[in-house]
Amino acid sequence: MLQLRSSLKAQTRRSAAALCPARFPIISSVRHISDSPKEVFTKLSDENDPQRDAFFRYSWGSWIKNDHAEKEKRTTKFSIEGLTDVISNLYAQSTAAAKANNTTDDIPGPSYNQNLTVSLPHNLVKSKLGSLKPNEALKVTAMASIHEGRHHRIYKVDTNAGKSFVLRIPYATINESAISYRLKSEVATIDFADLKLGLKVPTVYCYGANALNPVRQPFILQEYIEGRLLMRDWTPLEDDSADKTTHLDKLNKVIDPLSQFQAKMLSVPFNQFGSLYFAKDVPEVTDLAYDGEANKSLAHRWRIGPSTERCFWRQKSALPLEQVKKFTGPWPRDQPMAMVKDLAKLEADNARARLALQQADASPTPVDESVLREQARAFENVAKISGLLYNVNSNVVPNMAELLKPRLHHPDLDPMNVLVTDQEGSTSFLLDFENTSIKPFILQNAPQFVAYDGPKIYNLEEDVENYTELSEAEKVQYQFMYKRTRNQHLWESALNKNCKTLISAVAPPIKLLRTPYVTCVERKSDAEYLLIDESLIQLREVWEVFAKNKLVSSAKFPLEFSEEQVEKHAADLNAFHEKLIQSPFAATQGWIPQDMFDNLLKAGILVKDPQGDYTIKQQ
Repeated sequence: MLQLRSSLKAQTRRSAAALCPARFPIISSVRHISDSPKEVFTKLSDENDPQRDAFFRYSWGSWIKNDHAEKEKRTTKFSIEGLTDVISNLYAQSTAAAKANNTTDDIPGPSYNQNLTVSLPHNLVKSKLGSLKPNEALKVTAMASIHEGRHHRIYKVDTNAGKSFVLRIPYATINESAISYRLKSEVATIDFADLKLGLKVPTVYCYGANALNPVRQPFILQEYIEGRLLMRDWTPLEDDSADKTTHLDKLNKVIDPLSQFQAKMLSVPFNQFGSLYFAKDVPEVTDLAYDGEANKSLAHRWRIGPSTERCFWRQKSALPLEQVKKFTGPWPRDQPMAMVKDLAKLEADNARARLALQQADASPTPVDESVLREQARAFENVAKISGLLYNVNSNVVPNMAELLKPRLHHPDLDPMNVLVTDQEGSTSFLLDFENTSIKPFILQNAPQFVAYDGPKIYNLEEDVENYTELSEAEKVQYQFMYKRTRNQHLWESALNKNCKTLISAVAPPIKLLRTPYVTCVERKSDAEYLLIDESLIQLREVWEVFAKNKLVSSAKFPLEFSEEQVEKHAADLNAFHEKLIQSPFAATQGWIPQDMFDNLLKAGILVKDPQGDYTIKQQ
């Protein structure tokens, strides 16, 4: 009998399944805190038993709009029997390799298997995979859903070999081809981080780039590591301590390991911009990924292909795949700003394609036509200015050549993605390499957990006039600004310590010049083209000064904004911010954690309309 459980405990939803040869018990999903979740049972041989469905359904939150459709995209139904076969095949490969008794130091390349999975033979060893008794068949003994993330679902899988695995299944929120590129690149990047950079990362055993494998889902199967998230130690609003060291120790306990991860990833300059793949997955003839590799097993192991950065693939269903791929690289090393232009061109084409669908009444998600027109205009402006944003030959910016080299960029360098495995916090694993890309460091913004673009306050009493005389509410606002400034300064200090030649990238003028690009990358909603316009208008105000100091490549600002356009923009931007203030869940695109959603619904604050959407009842 096999069993799956779903319960919410300590604000973390978990599902568990104890597998036995005959029956498979499933515990249906519940949305309340409970130590005794409801149990139901199913046979292992019955893949179509509807009682299994609760184990695969998304249950971590709900959406105000299109809730059913959003949850359907995040349903991760897979074949448990197929997964057992895949894991069994890994042990068979491990046994065959052991019998072959290869004593060379060569690291074998990926194995492209007949079951349409790809395994990494050098990781299929007893020390990493565990072992079975003679003539013992592999069995999955327990299974649990341990995390429902933003982009993928994570299951823990236990076996009778004394080894636990993590099964990661991406949500179908982008098209199949984009998921395939993303998985191939992510595994290759983890492999590079392990073998070349020596980073502590979970061992990857195999993956499937599409749903044609026995698991019937794209997936990554990797090592399960016991530990706690570094996020538990992160206290960004920590008050300054009297001795001026205690609070810094607490903050740097999180900042230092992440900065060290970043330093290692920045240590290898590449020969192109894009994303990393195994050589076989880049059919085009390309340069070596990087120069100077002495280990012959690694020299031809990886290649650079299309960028998997999320902004290139997110919400691009209006465009054919081949058109999207024209803008995703890879880009030559001597064209560091080409990706800025291509991203802007891609977004402009996408806005026009969505506009055409809207005008033909064929749009799956209706949007105001004027918003799409303004989007296309804003992105075209970024494309026009892209080649002039930086004077790449400037000798004013220290180490400009270093800032422009292709370097690995981790988009989610965050304490939520770091697992600490010992009490002292000295052993940390970086878990998630989704959408990692290779781009110039001059375009890489600070990680989100320390990024701060608001007013900078370095000393409350010196920088805030009459601070001691302010009301408590006003003081709290300034203290918030001070602490965000402090945290970002600590991150930049760690960067200066670990990567001194790259510290110029955090100079205020350099930050301001990359703002249009960063805004394009981080855009979440259609109306945020207004933030792109705002960044360009701000640049217009300082362009002449930047040109005199040889920071930019044109003496004249290359875009035209009439006074009428600027006034209209200011009014539209104010209206946008007012709408955000009136929309409590705008920052999460209407997503609400499930326990909060249930409480709001029960209290009558959320009201369901006849179309199945929810509105917030105004007081």
